[in-house]
Amino acid sequence: MNGLYIAASGAAATLGALSAVADNIANLSTPGFKRMLNEAQAVTGNNSPYQFAAADETPTIDTSQGPLQATNNPMEVGVTGSGFITVQGPNGTAYTRNGTLAVQPDGTLTATGYPVLTPGGGTISIKTPGTLMIGGDGSVSVNGKPVGQIAMAEPAGTKMVALGASLYRGANGEELAPATTSQMHQGFLEGATGTEMGQLVSMLSIMRNYEASMKAVQNIDTSQGQVIQAFTLQA
Repeated sequence: MNGLYIAASGAAATLGALSAVADNIANLSTPGFKRMLNEAQAVTGNNSPYQFAAADETPTIDTSQGPLQATNNPMEVGVTGSGFITVQGPNGTAYTRNGTLAVQPDGTLTATGYPVLTPGGGTISIKTPGTLMIGGDGSVSVNGKPVGQIAMAEPAGTKMVALGASLYRGANGEELAPATTSQMHQGFLEGATGTEMGQLVSMLSIMRNYEASMKAVQNIDTSQGQVIQAFTLQA
């Protein structure tokens, strides 16, 4: 019976992994996108006396460096290192690697549509049109006049989860520590982690695992049926 639980739950867990890979493929062209990693393991509990396969409900993300691509657009910045751009998300502080910047009608500087935050937690306002310069430390100036600094924070071992819309946060909602070794590069964007070929290979592997799990379920069910039939005949 334990084998049946593991095989059936394994098949269910692979469906979650397939969803993560599909999302990764759909976002291969999204700047700064971090692919999701779905892991499963055999556990016990959940009111069951048997082991079963369980996948993490919040897949972790691959925080490795994506490829830096030159755009020559001064309103785009790519980040190298482990740091994330700190923004004011819809539900509090959030983090992004998508350095697509814009100045809103009220002058607020945004990244991927959300106000960027300074190290002190404030926003950056640009009221005067002119030449925008962004330094490696995130310092922002217009026509040579400093207007603020874009804050960068790094996970430093904190598990990160996706919020959607190129936003991330700590898995338990914790705020990240200031980044110390990361740099911004004006006129660049970071590409997504992972490759199309790699994700397609992962998808094929997951589909094979699903088929193998379902075949195991069928074989175990058939064997149990034969055992029950044999005991019935003997009785």
